[in-house]
Order: sequence, then structure tokens, then C-alpha cells
Amino acid sequence: MTSNETDFPADVRTLILSPEDYLAGGIKVLRFHLTNSDAQTALYVKLTCETSWLSVTPQEAALAPGEKQAIAVTVQIEGARTQLQAGGAPASPIALQCQRLGGAGTSPLPQMSARVYVRLPVAICPSCEKTLDADLTDGATIPAICPYCFERLRPCPICSTPNTWRAKQCIADESHIVRGLRDWIALGGDPSHFGTREPASIGLPPTHEGGGLSLTRRWSYPSVPPARREQVLYWSAPVAAYGLVASTAATTEGDAHIFAFQSDTGAPLWDPYPIADPVYPERGGVTINEGKLYAATVEGLLVCMDVLRGTRLWERTLEGKVYGAAVPSTPGSPLLVPLVTPDGGALAQVAAERGDGICITPLDGPVMTAPAFIHGKILVHDDSGTLTCVELETGTVLWRSHGLGKFQAAPVAFDDKVYSATESGKVFAHALQTGKELWQVEVTNTALSGTPACDGSLLYVPAEDGIHLVSAAMGRAVRRYPTRRPVRSSPVVMGGSLIFGVTDGDIYGASSGKTMERIYETGTVGSQIIAAPALADGAIFLTATNGVLYSLALS
Repeated sequence: MTSNETDFPADVRTLILSPEDYLAGGIKVLRFHLTNSDAQTALYVKLTCETSWLSVTPQEAALAPGEKQAIAVTVQIEGARTQLQAGGAPASPIALQCQRLGGAGTSPLPQMSARVYVRLPVAICPSCEKTLDADLTDGATIPAICPYCFERLRPCPICSTPNTWRAKQCIADESHIVRGLRDWIALGGDPSHFGTREPASIGLPPTHEGGGLSLTRRWSYPSVPPARREQVLYWSAPVAAYGLVASTAATTEGDAHIFAFQSDTGAPLWDPYPIADPVYPERGGVTINEGKLYAATVEGLLVCMDVLRGTRLWERTLEGKVYGAAVPSTPGSPLLVPLVTPDGGALAQVAAERGDGICITPLDGPVMTAPAFIHGKILVHDDSGTLTCVELETGTVLWRSHGLGKFQAAPVAFDDKVYSATESGKVFAHALQTGKELWQVEVTNTALSGTPACDGSLLYVPAEDGIHLVSAAMGRAVRRYPTRRPVRSSPVVMGGSLIFGVTDGDIYGASSGKTMERIYETGTVGSQIIAAPALADGAIFLTATNGVLYSLALS
């Protein structure tokens, strides 16, 4: 097994050769210590270097309980330079194979493995493979952005190897986790729109029984709501990935831009990117996939950008209007775009890499909401009252379910079921594979305007009279959280705790089994929360009609 932070046998994880020693050449000896922190058992450690320019003394050590052992690491600098020039990595590991030995008559305990890295004072960009340290005598550190290809870089927390912001595992050692948090790449978090995250997946400790929800403002853009109407920005639903949050905003005059900010500080990632017309603010939004950001405007302009650099990759105009958000499918597969056409509606599948291939599936009515995607199948609502299932690979319609009613909510897919919330107040569940109706329930006599969330056990359905909780398996209404104003934004669920915005401009929450409470106030008269939020990086990102994008830290 791999050692964790508490039983790691060495006092350092990375030894860094100084720039002066690297420039001087020759041989340099670095040192670290092994420690047996256990008070009961002995520790045996075998040390192995994985490159020819490193050697260690001693290569084996047996430590009594509480004992320390110094390890000398010899660096052959000329050999390191030669290997680096041949394309080798600037960081090399020393493998530690460890085993605890019990007392007489007991069996040895399971083995552990660990690594201590020796890093040269040279950093290589993982994108363009150029050396990043311009002047080693100044002790330059890894830059935040590569000066050659403008890739955004994040050092590995263990071996200091530079990685791109997209990387989850270190390019030098896949056992090193560079970025362990889960991204929120589309409406509802991912193409299935289920809107649920476990606290640990977004950087929070698990919720505790009896603990309340709390939101505090981390940052906002702009910092205060605009005082004049013509300065107000109309935001679409935000998304968050790689440590950034992105959205589009338009002025009252129709000037529209794509924005991106660092999720922790709110610093602009790049200058706002202008687009020809707005993204629909209520049900529209951007999406992020494989380092690319996609935005579909109301007039059918589909824009693809490099999300980390803010540069245009391609644009394409589609034949129709777009009111729902575009949605990614699997990596390398088409982007899914809902269309309103002169003949009714359609689903467009657009090649995500270059936008040069397109497949159109005609539908019975206008498509006003985002499609959903799961297990190779695309689910689409259209305003003829039909839920349609399309196979991604072939574009073949697999099944249709008619007579459901009009939709302001996107389909929600979870495991082998598809859930549909309608304007009539009904919720339907269908089998993903066959389209068979599993159940239907009228949860209210008011419209269901926002896309529900689902955690597998419950559906959290936004309505004009509050949030309704429905059993996902049986279709039985089990609870309602009443609100004085309509709920038209999608809720999010975190470890059983519910968070949602209301058209009174405030945010409400309810821990599992607890009563609802107001947990944040935007403080602007007439402000409403309508667009779907994003949940990532220890915060909830949402927009309000007062013109502000909020980053609210969760606790």
C-alpha cells in the first residue's frame, strides 16, 4: 500500500538542488532523514534510485522504534544535465519500500511504498516543453503562466513538477494528485444535470449531524451592484472547472461578453471576450470540456475558446435560435446544442474539436431547454410535450414519449432513469433504455420552472410555491419547503444538504432533515436569482438580476 501523510517515513518529500550548485556542475550531496515514528515496531526501509545520476547511502536501513537515520543523496550534475537535454524530467524519485516488523513470533506487517523526489532547479512547460527558468542564478520559481505558450501552470504539491491547470495527476508521477476537486462543467454539474456533489469532492469536510449551513461572500463581480440600470449585466448560468469560473453577461443594449475569473480570488483570468449577441440569461449558459469553453448565443452563434488563455478557436453559425445551454458529451465526441427552427425544433450535434461537422435530428417542437446526456444517450425536451432519446453515435431516435406538456426545465438523468418536470406541475420518470413511463406525480398546480436536482433517493423540484421533494424510486411527494416567491433557479445538493436561490434575491438552505433557513441575502431590492448556480472549489457561484456574479464560500 502507499504511505499517507501520517506514516510517511522521510522528513521531506522533495529535495531541490540550488541554482548555484546546478550551474557549478560536479557532484553535490543532499541529505534527508528517515524516522520510525511508531513506538512499538521496527521499520525496515529499502531505497532505490530510478535514474543513473542519483545514488543513495545507505541503500537499506533498519530503524528501531523512535530511531532516525540520515540518508545521503549524491547528485551527478553532468549526468542530470545530459538526461535533461535528452528530454528527461527535471525531477527524479528515490523509491522507498518500507515494512514494519513485529516482535518475536509475529508476522511482518503489510509493505508500504513512498517516494522522495530530487528536483533540478529547472522547470519544463508540460505544453510546449520549453525550459521555464530564464535565469537560474536568480533562483527563479515556476511561473504562473508559461512565457512561451501562455499555458497556465500549477506545481505538483509533492514533487514540484509544473502541470497544466487541467491536470489531475502529476505528469511525473500519476500517484501524485495535483487537483483532486470535481469540476462543474455544465448546467447541473455535468451533462446529466443531476446537481449533486459530496462535500469532499468540492474541497469541504463531510457535513456533521446537527450542523447548519453557512455562506459568506468570497468575492463578487462587480464588487457592488450597479446603481444605474444601463450598467447592469444580465448573466447566464456560470460553470467552474480547473480553478476558474466562467459565464457570459450582456448589457441592456445587447453588448455581450464571455468572462472568466480565478475561483478563489475573483481575479480576471483574461480580458472579457466579445460575442455578437447574448447567451439566453435564464436557461442558457456556457460549458467547459477538455480545456475548451463553448457558448451558444440566442441567434445561433456557437463560439469555442481556449478557456485558460481566452483565445478564440472557432466559431460557427447554426440555423436556428438557442435558448438552452449547449452540453458536452463524452471527450472527443460532439457538442449537443438545442435549436428552435422555423419548422419547430432540432438537436444539433457539432464536432467539438473544430466545429466542422454537424448532425441535425429534427424534433416535434421548439427546444427551449438544454439536452441531457448519459450512457451514450441524449435526452431532449421539446414544446410539443415530447421527451426524445437519441443515440449519440448514430443520431438515431431510440424512443419518444409524447403528451407530457411544455417544459422550462431540462431533463435530469440518473443511473437508468430520466426525470422530466413540466409547466403543468407534473413530474415524470422514464426508463432510460426503453422509454417506458415508470411513474408520474402532480406535485403542485403551479409551473415547474427550474431544472430539478437528484441525489438518487430524492428529486428536488423547484416550483412557483417552493421546493418539492419527491421520491426518485416511487414518485411520491414527501416534503415541501415553502417560499413566498417563486423558485426558478436549479437547486444544488451537497451531502444531503439543499441550497437554492429564490426570486426574492436571497439564498436558502436546509440540512438533511432540518427546517429551511435563509443563508445569504443579496441585499438589493427587486433582485432575483433565476439562472442555475455552480458548486465547486468550496464555493457556490451564482448570478442575480442586480447584475452581480457571486462567489460564496460554503461551510
